Amino acid sequence: MINKQALVVARREFLERVRTKWFAIVTILGPIGMIAAIVIPVYLALQSAEEGFHVQLVDKSGRDIGSQMNIELDARGVKFKMESVASDTSREVLEKRIADEEIDGYLEIPSDVLSGGTVWYRGDNTANPMVTKGLARIVDYAVFRTRGKDLGLGEVAIATLFVGTEFKTEQTTGDGGSASGTASFIVGYAVMFLLYMSIILYATAVLRSVILEKNNRVVEIIVSSIKPMPLMLGKVVGVGCVGLFQLLLWGVMAGLIITFREEVLGLFGLPGAGQFELPALGIGAIAVIIAYFLMGFFFYAALYAAIGAMVNSEQEAQQAQAPVMLLLMIPVLCVQIVAGDPRGGVAELLTMIPFSSPILMPMRYVLGAASVGEILISLAILAVSLIGAIYVAAKVYRVGILSYGKKPSLSEVWRWIRS
Repeated sequence: MINKQALVVARREFLERVRTKWFAIVTILGPIGMIAAIVIPVYLALQSAEEGFHVQLVDKSGRDIGSQMNIELDARGVKFKMESVASDTSREVLEKRIADEEIDGYLEIPSDVLSGGTVWYRGDNTANPMVTKGLARIVDYAVFRTRGKDLGLGEVAIATLFVGTEFKTEQTTGDGGSASGTASFIVGYAVMFLLYMSIILYATAVLRSVILEKNNRVVEIIVSSIKPMPLMLGKVVGVGCVGLFQLLLWGVMAGLIITFREEVLGLFGLPGAGQFELPALGIGAIAVIIAYFLMGFFFYAALYAAIGAMVNSEQEAQQAQAPVMLLLMIPVLCVQIVAGDPRGGVAELLTMIPFSSPILMPMRYVLGAASVGEILISLAILAVSLIGAIYVAAKVYRVGILSYGKKPSLSEVWRWIRS
């Protein structure tokens, strides 16, 4: 299908993009962004821990729950500045103090807290899990301590009973292998995100390239020496190789940064992030990722090339590519479904549909939920769909690349495909 003419075009498209300074800049910015993603959260967490949080306590229980909370704060060394205020302090006053940045938030203990009442924390830092989980734990201990005293339990009994249970997760499908559940999700999500962004960036590059050559009338000269079909394939293959090359560079750098993350943090004077082992990607997983990237890219790039041939400007392209963008967004919105139940029926269906399988199947495979048979079936469906997409796109490209003026209607496009 890819003849010598298509390879010449592919080589030109590849070298034209790789030799630009912007390619070098973006390729370098990738590892810098990865380092920032490791260093900045650790730095900000340490800064927050050093500064502490100023929280005011409104205790309506009448049981002095606040004193029990402060005992636990002191024992844990948590840098919450817990300040008790009058139980009749209004919500408006407290929220004004938050607005004036006098406090970070306030904790409201209801009168029925010992019988199951709801404790509320309102503040500007509720998105911080360290704050919310820390406060929840401290409140639990204070309430438990008060109940224990009501039952006549001594300090030793209370301390012995209120011991947290260590809870960990492990991702396994019963085949003898296992890995951290969180780590498996992070790797699977990272793979999904990289594939999605690569398809978006480089398929869109094909679209812009077609529009540019069409507007400059360069294509009229090109098609005099090369047929439209190898021209389109050459563009798709050339830009796809650029994407794969950049993705490979980023992957190698990401692997090195993750492997030596303790040393990277040390360069910035930050402590290590602790032991967090990521599951290794074997040869099979890497092969699956590359296969879906290539086929997914060529599938969508063919559609984008057809759109570029149909329209006359980037403004028209923004509207024309909306349906294709929607097809890409649907699997991204469904990523939690696959991550939450990777062997469920919905996940199986989404990873068989050609529009979503390039995005979701690699993630499902990394999570250990897709068998070799399912991978082969999914790839077969995607391959057939790819051939169909290239055939339809070539029909549209052949006529549309030399069509100017009014954007064609759907009926006209259908006639191009049938011709």
